[in-house]
Amino acid sequence: MPEQRNKTHALSLAIRLTALLTIAVVASLFVTFLKPAGPPVQAQSVKTTVQQTVIGRDCLQCHRAIVNSFALDLHGKSAKFLKDSRAAKCEQCHENSDKHAETSTKTRSGGNVGNPGKLSGSEANKWCLDCHSGARTHFDWSGSKHDRKDMSCLSCHNLHHSTLLARMSANLTDMPESDAAELLNTKLPEKMLISFTVEETCLSCHKEQRKALYQRSTHFFRTENWMPTSKMQLVGSQPAGMKVNCVSCHNPHGGEGRKLLKASTTNLLCYQCHADKRGPLLWEHAPVRENCLTCHSPHGSNNVSLLTTRTHQLCQQCHIHMLWRHQTVAGFDIFTFNKGCVNCHSQVHGSNHPAGKALAR
Repeated sequence: MPEQRNKTHALSLAIRLTALLTIAVVASLFVTFLKPAGPPVQAQSVKTTVQQTVIGRDCLQCHRAIVNSFALDLHGKSAKFLKDSRAAKCEQCHENSDKHAETSTKTRSGGNVGNPGKLSGSEANKWCLDCHSGARTHFDWSGSKHDRKDMSCLSCHNLHHSTLLARMSANLTDMPESDAAELLNTKLPEKMLISFTVEETCLSCHKEQRKALYQRSTHFFRTENWMPTSKMQLVGSQPAGMKVNCVSCHNPHGGEGRKLLKASTTNLLCYQCHADKRGPLLWEHAPVRENCLTCHSPHGSNNVSLLTTRTHQLCQQCHIHMLWRHQTVAGFDIFTFNKGCVNCHSQVHGSNHPAGKALAR
């Protein structure tokens, strides 16, 4: 009996201790949840400090529009979210900028500040390649056609668009600076280009390709939203409406094939969109396998389907010996009727039909 009484007493004591501990834990949690949260003053101050560091507050005195817009573009955002050497700063591109900021006033510029736009192509590119050399699209820049011509990154890109910003910000003086900067950033050209669109940037040098915009068949497909650059500058619109542009086929920073193509050969590039022409096919057409450019003009043509010339004339360049096999009607051979050869030989890219040797089915 005494042993049983001791066990009962120990059990009741354990139950009481457990109940007390449970009450203590519940009370502590209750106090924690009911504790009022203080105002996020510290978090706000940290955010403000980071933002001021990102936009370059030492430059605000003279370059306010540029600095406010810089915080919203790609480089400015990298400075906000990255903490290592990849974070963009004014000092990375502009040498001596800290001394320039200390000695300059609104009316006097003190000290020379490095400006990549005033350097030669190879020297200016070093500033950009310090960060962008690791990008996959920039692997082939060294020795590329644009590099051999001593082109600078600033030949196509404009980081700050200072002239455009000054003209547009003059009409937004009644808006808060943060709202004005956000609005201006939406009106700047895409990818920090010198022109509003990729094609306008390329066509400023490659003028012989501009006619492709207006030819009968073209790769520069435009939608109803497309507008010329002159109108974009007037209305401050973002570029839109071009379904296929120059960088769909070319890599301006260096490509795998000739003419800065993204693929090693012309046919491999064309097959990325025109996969139905890839083959292999039962009956092949040799010129198709050699090079698509044997028959097609890639940028634009006044003939159908981007052909270099009219269909029957194109076929006769190789098949002139076949002319005698087709009867003449009223003095005209069959090559001159409508689509000419493709009236019968419709599968000019090849055929999988067992009886398609003549590419007729």
